[in-house]
Amino acid sequence: MKVAIIHPWFLMLGGGEKVVDVLAGLYPEADIFTLFFKRELLPPQLQNRKIKTSILNRFPFSARLHFHYAPFYPWATESLDLSEYDLLISSCGPVLMGVNAKQDAIHVCYCHTPPRAWWDLYAEHQARMPWIARHAFVMAGTFVRMWEFNAMQRMDHVISNSNYIAHRVQKYFRRDSSVIYPPVDTSMGYLDENIGDYYLTVGRLGRQKRLDLIIQACNALRLKLKIVGTGKEEPYLRSLAGPTIEFLGYVSDAELSTLYARCRAFVFAANEDFGIAPVEAQSFGRPVIAYGHGGSLETVRVNDPEGHPDTGIFFAQQTVDSLVDAFLRFEQVEERFVPENIQEHARRFDTETFIAAMTKFVDNATQRSEHL
Repeated sequence: MKVAIIHPWFLMLGGGEKVVDVLAGLYPEADIFTLFFKRELLPPQLQNRKIKTSILNRFPFSARLHFHYAPFYPWATESLDLSEYDLLISSCGPVLMGVNAKQDAIHVCYCHTPPRAWWDLYAEHQARMPWIARHAFVMAGTFVRMWEFNAMQRMDHVISNSNYIAHRVQKYFRRDSSVIYPPVDTSMGYLDENIGDYYLTVGRLGRQKRLDLIIQACNALRLKLKIVGTGKEEPYLRSLAGPTIEFLGYVSDAELSTLYARCRAFVFAANEDFGIAPVEAQSFGRPVIAYGHGGSLETVRVNDPEGHPDTGIFFAQQTVDSLVDAFLRFEQVEERFVPENIQEHARRFDTETFIAAMTKFVDNATQRSEHL
């Protein structure tokens, strides 16, 4: 069986790229297809693999301007020739669902999210644009949404990375999907008795991460906060930061492990589809203060109906006041969190669990196809 793995682009090392990294290990003979890539940003399993790209990768400034080429994605996707492959596994949103495959090929979509700019955040993105760009965005959006909807109907099987995404896949594409959580390496986690006096947040410094809320809440309460990561919002975030806020930029894996293991709690203010960093923090036995929406409702355990112990607390609104209240509530119950319980919960999302679930799903899909 000839296998192809498809991913929109390799221009950063995020959760989607970690999924492809694990899939590449599962299928070492698979060919990799993408629209854009930079070899230095490939996951480890792909460093020595052949990567087949679209013509868009040769466009001017393609890595920096790849989002601006969105109206060309359908054309570029259909130009990729996958007619010789028996099994296609797409790790992406719907943009690459429309690849040309042979009639009896099995196409499994692992959906990270329906692209927010075209779907649930479409009106918000439109409102922020100057009027000239807005008209172009509307025309492109109408075309891309129609193309993505039709492409998703061609999938043989759809997997969502959380129940939250499964709901959105049903809402926007009218497709049922199975849920397999993405892989998180929880084996690196350990418990440390030397807990520090700081809170921690980790991730790209982008607007959607809502680090501004975390900084302002810590300013108001004069709480120590360590921020790991870089991004285009860093100058703005530094302008907000008071004397108790520390920007660490990029840190080594060993340094990050120590930061996770010794923080009072991990703070997460984003509305994420899943959210790997909160799971990583819990693998070190540390509680999480999270915005109670999206993937956090599945990765952080609060008021479990079956009575399992909490692994963090939620705040209800993406506002400074709501987060300040969450910090105060956390400090009242901080001693009640049991690191061993938190670590055990994190192991539900371990890489080995993902591998077992994906292997079983794909094997069943291919076996059903052989009997049709």
